[in-house]
Amino acid sequence: MKRFQTIVVAAALDYRDATLLEHAALFARAAESNAVYFVHVSPPIDRSEEIGAELLVPWQPIEQDREQELRTSVEAAAGLFPAATQVHCVARTGPLVPELVRLLAQRSADLLILGRRPEEHPDLLSDAAQKLLRKAPCSVLFHDSATRPQYDRILVPVDFSDHSREALEVACAIARSVPTASITVQHVYTVPLGWHKSGRTYEDFSEILRGHAERRWQEFLPTVHTEGVRLNVRFDLGGRTPQTILAAADELDAGLLVLGSHGRTRPAAALLGHVADIVCSRTARPVLCVKKKGEVVNFLHALLQLFELESE
Repeated sequence: MKRFQTIVVAAALDYRDATLLEHAALFARAAESNAVYFVHVSPPIDRSEEIGAELLVPWQPIEQDREQELRTSVEAAAGLFPAATQVHCVARTGPLVPELVRLLAQRSADLLILGRRPEEHPDLLSDAAQKLLRKAPCSVLFHDSATRPQYDRILVPVDFSDHSREALEVACAIARSVPTASITVQHVYTVPLGWHKSGRTYEDFSEILRGHAERRWQEFLPTVHTEGVRLNVRFDLGGRTPQTILAAADELDAGLLVLGSHGRTRPAAALLGHVADIVCSRTARPVLCVKKKGEVVNFLHALLQLFELESE
């Protein structure tokens, strides 16, 4: 899994950092990563005149304090990471999403990892999760704050696109690094509106679609490096793809979902599509959203200009 050479971890400086460290270490070991950056972004300080001039002085020490907190947490778990992986701690002050996107671009990151609090106890990082999913110029791993990495059952929804191929390749690489892991590949097919005009029954039409999907799978499978991986495949008839994926994840008690980005031809191809967006927002299970890094390079500067972090 050489693609994840540079990993950025959005540290929260709270209890969820313990599981963040474990997820990051697992990916670093599997990918033999060159570098892992633990980053904490603090909200900007109110420097208005009403607050007083005394708050202008501690701007830099605040970042120094946050960086020291990060170092203390990371050093306690240093043994989890490969000896060859360089671990860095970075503290910044400013608006969360723009600062993280800028750092991802500056470090040419391959993977962003972040933990979310439960819905009843959200925070700034949790609230920004969906924005980071859409705007991050790299793959993104979400996990619930209390969810430790147990990637023994991996679910990979596919639509036989190149993006699905990328997702399945990554899932196979993860599975090879976890001796007990198995992968379930899921294809969701839907009977289109107007099926009755074909002169066939609903059941007949769905069977035709399933047969078509099975043939596409046989053509798709040889294009993916699956050696050494326990692989199962399922074909699910569903009216709503995200809900069908979530139901399969619950049925399998999946420890990880791996989804490919939505393949579009315009620059927005780097933003994940509707299905991944819904799945990520409606499950507490770890979800890895795989993006093709090459697709996002061309619009990095546009993002930075949008956030007014880079001049034209």
